Amino acid sequence: MELIVNKPLAGTFGWLQVGGKRIVLQEEIHRLSYCLDPGETRTLLLEDQGASEYEITLGEGARLNLVQLRDSSGKSLSYNNVRVTCADRAFFGWYRIVTGGSETYDNCSVTLEGGGSTFEANVCYRLAGSEKYDLNCEAIHEGKRTQSAISASGVLSDKASKLMRGTIDFRTGCSGSVGNESEDVLLLSEEVRNQSVPVILCSEEDVVGNHGASVGRPDEGLLFYMETRGINEETACRMLAQAKLDSVIGRIPDPMIRENVRDKIHSQVLTENDCEGE
Repeated sequence: MELIVNKPLAGTFGWLQVGGKRIVLQEEIHRLSYCLDPGETRTLLLEDQGASEYEITLGEGARLNLVQLRDSSGKSLSYNNVRVTCADRAFFGWYRIVTGGSETYDNCSVTLEGGGSTFEANVCYRLAGSEKYDLNCEAIHEGKRTQSAISASGVLSDKASKLMRGTIDFRTGCSGSVGNESEDVLLLSEEVRNQSVPVILCSEEDVVGNHGASVGRPDEGLLFYMETRGINEETACRMLAQAKLDSVIGRIPDPMIRENVRDKIHSQVLTENDCEGE
């Protein structure tokens, strides 16, 4: 099956090559519809299934935290498409942890339809070798006084590549809404490729939208300090990579799921080389 995935809400310059990706799936797409009743609260942990699409509806005041884990033990290509609609005062939290896999395509599109609804995206990734991560995340504000926060933190090494499209769309009638987007990327090689494409669309006056990104190599002063304390550069890079992941894993609200994910990720990171060979 061939399809175009991660097409953003707004068109961009063609030479950027961020207008969606054509992929070929060798398997059927797993499809799931999920609905939370008004006032219901859930935290779910879902591991990579190859190709999945989720349609989620949250009733008034419902709260859903969705934790999705993708690691190198999964299939070579992962396609993950999450679409959510939030009623009044509903909350959706998305925790996406990517620590491997040759190709990963994530789309998360959340429509804040009801007044006072909230979307929080917490994404972390750690890529090495020639791994690729393609992410499209959208917060669509329709209701009044809605809030969104898209946050990503990651590490790229070797010849890994990552493309993140983050869109905050303020639509007519969403007065009093606030949207924020931020990304923090650590580059451990001169050969990695990083693309960050933040977009704010606005057709409503009384709103606040912010975005920012921090991209760079490890601080030389910090590495020197750690070396003076007996920590070599390879170990220091592993520690910095783990800190990026922990910054997101620590926000998972369910303690059992949080520890489950932390234990699995720690064991994987500590057995792999995060630094570029000199």
